[in-house]
Amino acid sequence: MGSFYDDIKKHQKEIYFVLAAVGIFLLIKYIVVFILPFVIAGIYVYIIRKPLLFLQKTKINKGFLSGLFLFLLLSVILILVWYIGMKGFFRFKEFVLRLGIYEKSISGFIHESCCSIEKNLGINSVYVENLIIDRVDILIENMEKDLLPGIVGQTFSYGKTLFSGFMFLIVTIIAAVLFAQDYDRILEKTKKIPFLGEMTLMVGKLIRTVGKYLLAQIEIMLIISLICFVGFLICDYNFPYLWALVTGFLDMLPFIGTAMVLLPLAVFQLLMGNEMAALILLITFVVSAIARELLEPKLIGKSMGIWPIGILASVYIGMKAFGTAGVLWGPLYLLTLFELYKRLYH
Repeated sequence: MGSFYDDIKKHQKEIYFVLAAVGIFLLIKYIVVFILPFVIAGIYVYIIRKPLLFLQKTKINKGFLSGLFLFLLLSVILILVWYIGMKGFFRFKEFVLRLGIYEKSISGFIHESCCSIEKNLGINSVYVENLIIDRVDILIENMEKDLLPGIVGQTFSYGKTLFSGFMFLIVTIIAAVLFAQDYDRILEKTKKIPFLGEMTLMVGKLIRTVGKYLLAQIEIMLIISLICFVGFLICDYNFPYLWALVTGFLDMLPFIGTAMVLLPLAVFQLLMGNEMAALILLITFVVSAIARELLEPKLIGKSMGIWPIGILASVYIGMKAFGTAGVLWGPLYLLTLFELYKRLYH
């Protein structure tokens, strides 16, 4: 009996680590979704606590300042998202409505390609061309009849989603105001409980690490966006800054990258007979990919102390475990375990 308890005591740290890993996983999987506005509000108040203390000299209520800052920040983000979304929607709508104009250029490209296939491989070009054109005609017809009306027909569903998001923001702002008002008292109570005090220190370190990670990603995104801006500007695209920001943002997302924008656009320019524009977009893709490969290990590894392959693996596993939200929860879970490991063993 004594040997059993001795073994448990001997491996006490390992048991704590495993139990904490399981508990944090269950928390993210099943509980966080219900308390997310309060978690975000708590993290937000922790981040701006020092500016709040400085501004408190003005005798303005901390809760009011906290809510005001968060409202302004969210307003700016929502305006940017709305602007980019509306621009993208109308561009896509214009593209769908002009598919008939593009059809002639696509047909010419297909004809030349089929003739080349017949010359090099001996396959009947007329048969291949008719087969491809039939499929393209069906695709264009379906897009004109179903895709755009389908998007417009989902207006009610979009409205429900927007209302849900609006309520989420309202609860987050109110929670931030209340947290800011009682922050000192909550912190004082937390320090008196050893476990919670240790958790507070670990969460603070985790927030700083995540902040460094996000700053590193933003730096990389801005550099990629600048590279893409030059490419779109040379190709004479309308709103090159908008194209560049969207491409840079997508590049920041795992498993997506600049290829999702630049390669289809390059193919489209080739179909339209703009070989030089297609080449410039292809060069832009190569340069942006090389830039990320050079910058990511240096900036991400330096800011987090974790190899980029670990972050990539956490994103993939996170998406399998938590769904789409795993893009964020996976790396956050890894960082939490990494910080817990350092606390236990160092």
